[in-house]
Amino acid sequence: MDHSDLLWATPTDLHQTSTDSLRELAVSSLTLARQIMQYTREGIAVMDARGRVVGVNPAFCRLSELDAGDIEGCHITNINHDLHERRYYRQIWRRLQRQGHWQGEVQHHTRQGRLATHWLMLHLHRDHRGRVSHIIGILDDISRLKQSEDRLSYLAHHDVLTGTANRTFLLSWFGKVKAALEEEEQLALLFIDLDRFKPINDSFGHGVGDQVLKALAARLLAQVDDNELVARIGGDEFVMVWRGRLGTPQLIRKAEQLLEQLEAPVLVGEYELSVGASIGVSLYPEHGLEIETLLRYADTAMYEAKTFSSAKVCLFDRAQFTRLEQQHRLAGEFRQAIERQQLFLEYQPKLELCSNRLLSLEALLRWRHPELGVLYPDRFLPAAKDAGLLCRLADWVFTEAARQYRCWQQQGCWQGRVSINLSGLELEQHRAGQLLELLRRQGVSPSHFILELRSDFIMRRSESLLGALETFRAAGMAVYLDNVGEGRLSFSKLRQLPIDGIKIDRSLLSDHFDSLDQSVIRSLLLLSQTLGIEVVACGVETAEQMQFLRQHGCSSVQGQLLAAPMTAGQLELFYRDGLDRIRH
Repeated sequence: MDHSDLLWATPTDLHQTSTDSLRELAVSSLTLARQIMQYTREGIAVMDARGRVVGVNPAFCRLSELDAGDIEGCHITNINHDLHERRYYRQIWRRLQRQGHWQGEVQHHTRQGRLATHWLMLHLHRDHRGRVSHIIGILDDISRLKQSEDRLSYLAHHDVLTGTANRTFLLSWFGKVKAALEEEEQLALLFIDLDRFKPINDSFGHGVGDQVLKALAARLLAQVDDNELVARIGGDEFVMVWRGRLGTPQLIRKAEQLLEQLEAPVLVGEYELSVGASIGVSLYPEHGLEIETLLRYADTAMYEAKTFSSAKVCLFDRAQFTRLEQQHRLAGEFRQAIERQQLFLEYQPKLELCSNRLLSLEALLRWRHPELGVLYPDRFLPAAKDAGLLCRLADWVFTEAARQYRCWQQQGCWQGRVSINLSGLELEQHRAGQLLELLRRQGVSPSHFILELRSDFIMRRSESLLGALETFRAAGMAVYLDNVGEGRLSFSKLRQLPIDGIKIDRSLLSDHFDSLDQSVIRSLLLLSQTLGIEVVACGVETAEQMQFLRQHGCSSVQGQLLAAPMTAGQLELFYRDGLDRIRH
């Protein structure tokens, strides 16, 4: 048996050796142990049974930043007395006595003031009688590991680009902070959607877009304290949580002030970019107790603010949620509406004032829902968009309008033109050719049709849309702007648009029909005459309105005074029996 074998020999084995060999082994083992302690990376401290240090290796001195002379003879707890209480060490001692070992984190401040974290393992060494003779401590520096763990934890809970929290951290944080609320305190959850970020990102590139996001996130972070939070939960979507006792008016006013800060331009290089936002607000505990519920409600309010509110800030209410829930329901049912032929068109005549003739009809889309009755486009177009069926819906409208027109031609019932209103439906240049082909497949000429689009839709769209309008006009279709007077309209751009006419919105022909409405209508009629385009006034309901429009040179009218929208069959009867009444 050589010395290396003797090092690990059992007591039984050792009894088989000579006394000289045992002494030689003990000396050799002690020398080897000291050499190992000298060169090992881990710090080693040997203590007596009461915890006083009797020996340390160089690594222990390096990690603790103390000299051996300062450590030896001292109790081990004196090394970290400024960071750990006596109760901490009593717990360690009880664990040692009970289990014979302990391990855990200990900390101390370095000479540079940095907080160093070590992993300390303690083991009891007992003599042959079972009494504790020594305590062996092994120390390892895990500061870098802790930094890596902290960094990984940060990355797991924060958005790398903006430094805000992410959705995961928001969910866990919310549960903790709501449990710590004081009496009458509430949490306001703001769902913030940037309004014009995508065009900036597409036009200037992702690098510029990232800088804009970082600048706006910094503005948001400046508006919260230690008990509040900002999280980025989507590409251009943020959530901010405020805590306090704010009443509703003060809360809305504070949100509007936040909106003003987001509206302020962001300077990126040579670009000065203005984004803006829409904000929806939900409250804990008034609107809900769970974060997912409040997020859904705030998102609903944000959609309401973006779509309907000029202030761009909206507080959640139940009516909004009911409307959104119904939209989700309709979105799920809309594909079946097309397949089961629940969609249909109604037609409303337009009267040419100078000749008292019916020269065109407007095709109006309807959905005969099996439970909700007849639905109008403002109810189901958002659902069709959510279902991704706007293109298919436009195809259906073109095909059905062309099919019905061909039937009327064959019957000799209608020879005028039919307006197809695509307001709210998708339309880009590559779609124009496809839609025109649908008309030709039904054996009708595009020249028998008029295309109507919302004025604000055209005003904000791209060159691709204008190219589509040119394609329709080149095929013989006329193009009209719908809802003029209600939507956004740029008079300078109006001169450049490839259009043949405008439709005055029914809101200008309201019940009171006051002098302001009349002045706006006269201005639009004068402008149209100057540009040489036709004008159709919608929503005409009284003889007074009809006389005013005749007097000031309106081309055509449409409304209840003339005829309500009707099905194809009703229109055929109307065309035969009601035409004389209209002319007189």
